[in-house]
Amino acid sequence: MTTEIFAAAAILAAILASARWTWWRKTVKGLPVLAYNRIGEPPAGSGARELWVSPEKFRIQISWLLAHGYSTLLFSDLLKARRHGKELPEKAVLITFEGAYKTTYTHAYPVLRELGVKGNIFTAFNFIGKADLWKDPGLEPWVDTATIEMLKEMRDSGLIEFGSLTMNHAVLTAIPAEDAAWEIAESKKQLETALGLEIRAFAYPGGAGASSPDIRAMARTAGYALDFGSGQGIAAWPHDGDEPFSRLFIKRRDTNLDLMLHLTRGASSLF
Repeated sequence: MTTEIFAAAAILAAILASARWTWWRKTVKGLPVLAYNRIGEPPAGSGARELWVSPEKFRIQISWLLAHGYSTLLFSDLLKARRHGKELPEKAVLITFEGAYKTTYTHAYPVLRELGVKGNIFTAFNFIGKADLWKDPGLEPWVDTATIEMLKEMRDSGLIEFGSLTMNHAVLTAIPAEDAAWEIAESKKQLETALGLEIRAFAYPGGAGASSPDIRAMARTAGYALDFGSGQGIAAWPHDGDEPFSRLFIKRRDTNLDLMLHLTRGASSLF
């Protein structure tokens, strides 16, 4: 009986491990787009702790990428490669950050600058230098966003480029079409004026609208060349624009094994 119990326990452990780490999935070709939300320690009362990657773990993950031969890209690198029909480096990866948080400047940017790694930040224009006021503070405490001076400093490094997250981090499927079109187009204009550079990339806040042909058409009409959804997976490359770029969302619990599985399988876990 004891042997049977041990055997059953071993089988259960193997099943759970195979659900937690998707090592058994086939390798997927394409462009991995890493998506980080907040770098730092979650505030007291946070209901979204998994969105916070510690500064120490972020450094470890970026160092792992470099140690394993990955080349980091900017939005402009993708556009140049697509325009000229060039191949990306064999191990190319696009690193993105959501929301332009102050902690991206204080915790992530120093690591990128020290290691010479490229990153891309999506920002909602009306919240620059304020906080993520689009959230319900009853569920998640507000967190400061980077100031325009911080964004300009990162821009001037040559390691950081920016994309739009609308004017007000709007849920595009929950507002009238004309308002959605304004949120998408006006944020591009305002960011270009404030930062003095062309904004060619757009992310749908919360992924809302990424599967809507009408809303995606608004992004193209506004002049964006790249759009990013919230679908989990490795993005197709060459990318024809028929679908938004899918991304690999990095969580607080993720280890280097998770990172490797994200980059090669398109997901690290079934839950």
